Amino acid sequence: MKKPIHAILGVLVIAIVFFITSIASKPSALAAAYDEQDLTITEKISRAEQEAAAAFWTKDALTNAEVMVMPIDYGPFGPDVFSLDQAIPGTPGYSSPGAARPNANAIARKAYPGEWVNSSQSDAATGNTDITADEIAGSSQVFTSYYGNLWFPAQKIYPHKWVGRFSFITNNGTSYCSATAISKNHIVTAAHCVFDTVINQWYTNKVFIPAYRNGSTPYGSFIATSCTILNQWKYMSGDFSINRWTKYDVAVCSVRTNSEGKTLNYMVGWAGREWDEGYTRNFFNMGYPWKDTSLNYLNRAGQFLRICTAESFQQATDTLGMGCNYGSGISGGPWMISYAPNVLSGYVNSVNSGLYIGQDNLYGIRFTSNNIVPICIVQGCD
Repeated sequence: MKKPIHAILGVLVIAIVFFITSIASKPSALAAAYDEQDLTITEKISRAEQEAAAAFWTKDALTNAEVMVMPIDYGPFGPDVFSLDQAIPGTPGYSSPGAARPNANAIARKAYPGEWVNSSQSDAATGNTDITADEIAGSSQVFTSYYGNLWFPAQKIYPHKWVGRFSFITNNGTSYCSATAISKNHIVTAAHCVFDTVINQWYTNKVFIPAYRNGSTPYGSFIATSCTILNQWKYMSGDFSINRWTKYDVAVCSVRTNSEGKTLNYMVGWAGREWDEGYTRNFFNMGYPWKDTSLNYLNRAGQFLRICTAESFQQATDTLGMGCNYGSGISGGPWMISYAPNVLSGYVNSVNSGLYIGQDNLYGIRFTSNNIVPICIVQGCD
């Protein structure tokens, strides 16, 4: 006896629904698998803690936050020679960058009018009128370093507006690092900017300010709702070592909407990501440094986005090095590929981790399918 057509259609509908449901459940299943393998650890930030952070981070508090001291390796300077000949595993992968919504600037200008004053007003008010040519395009031996958003028009262009200051509270008070907006309303930064391995504790009151410039916060602030790091970072102990620690020094945090109820990606878009790429590449390294690699204070410390560009080299397994004279404050800032001012382009392939005092180099994790990928699967930014 033949089944009625409606019965057959009913079976097909159930099968389709089951198929779609199984696909939709894959990210959470993968996230659970990574948690079970103890590859990552995630902090869930309660609503009460989020509200406390939102209330705490006034304009003055953000401006006056102390810089996070960048991890320093006091051991012998030099690469891990035993890792230099190791093959690179995996097939290179990427996640594309994305644009902000077309009306995002209009919404931000209306919501935060004081942050959108023109350059002559804002710079004159802060005494920022004595800029010299050598500060704009200074260079040094194996790298070039310069301001990214010293001039007002450069504050809100791609990819500058993806990068910002990431503030939080430690046992010693307020502090900040650098971070970058990525997909699904997340930021990527360094693990040492979210978790203290000495006292085995997460930092609190974490907030991201994209496009920060000299106290200006044109797109508002975005409070962190959860953060994920690698378990290897949590269990590191002893003295910091670039060759041993840096390959685990990455974190991804989700953030909630700003005071206007708009998401991070709505307002500024997001940077792409790359992983399992080679060790030698031409990077643009960005962030908000307070000191240089010799621990000297920089002029206009921490107030403007600064950039180093150089060719990277292999320091150790899954650890990159590149020339740069910037230090504390640039922690967590992105190493970007395909950087082009005012163009929707840019892929984060590393974040700043540590330095050797007096050596004009910075070091960062090489993104791979064993670090950034599992973290993003757990966080949902994949």
